[in-house]
Amino acid sequence: MDIPQFRDMTREAYFAQLTAMTKHVREDMDRMQQDGWHGTNANDPDTRCCRFCSAIIRLRFAYREEFRQEDLTPVQMKALYADANNIFLAGLLRTRLGSCVSMPLIYLVIGQRLGLPVHLVTLGKHYFIRWEETGYRMNIETTSVEKIAMTPDDSVYLDVEGMTHDQSTGNQLRNLTNREVVGNLFFTRSAYWATKGPEHTAQQCADLSRARQLAPDDPAIKATLQAVFNSYGIQPDNTSIDISPKLPAGVHHE
Repeated sequence: MDIPQFRDMTREAYFAQLTAMTKHVREDMDRMQQDGWHGTNANDPDTRCCRFCSAIIRLRFAYREEFRQEDLTPVQMKALYADANNIFLAGLLRTRLGSCVSMPLIYLVIGQRLGLPVHLVTLGKHYFIRWEETGYRMNIETTSVEKIAMTPDDSVYLDVEGMTHDQSTGNQLRNLTNREVVGNLFFTRSAYWATKGPEHTAQQCADLSRARQLAPDDPAIKATLQAVFNSYGIQPDNTSIDISPKLPAGVHHE
């Protein structure tokens, strides 16, 4: 609601869309089970994973072609983050068009609502989804909108980002916790504010601090916060932002 482009979107409308989509995915997966699509064993993790991915693809989201290439120029990066519709789940719901920043979120949110073992994963400038349960681990490329794209091999993403395993540090390539997911959402919003000019510097810095608190092992968040705060002569390690709910005077936490 802090983002101007979404001020006309109510919480009720937002969650109603997600609820309807979750219902659609559940029913689609049930039909696949009845038809025996991709096997007949509903407990087989590969079967469940493929059915889930197929059901999400059938929601008919599309990828923004102008941001498909791997190495975006600074101008393209600014254009990506300047338009909130490109990077937030609310924008994906509204336009049906997304990027590697927003599209994994529909998998994550609907998958968690269905109790499925899906996790957000980050590496470099890219986000993707991982399905992981006992004896089964599969990476899902959510920007593929015409067919299922999965691989158990992390090196595929390392190659795309031009990185080695040794260069993958902190929480990169591991399943993010829910706190770290929220931290990355604040990180995304800080990048949005950065495109809006110096009058939004305070909002950018506040969101970076929140991101750092929630995802302290994220190297991209740490590096960005350090660079931005250094440019303003602030020591990030001595800066904290209270992200607890603000209470009226005289009211205290118990």
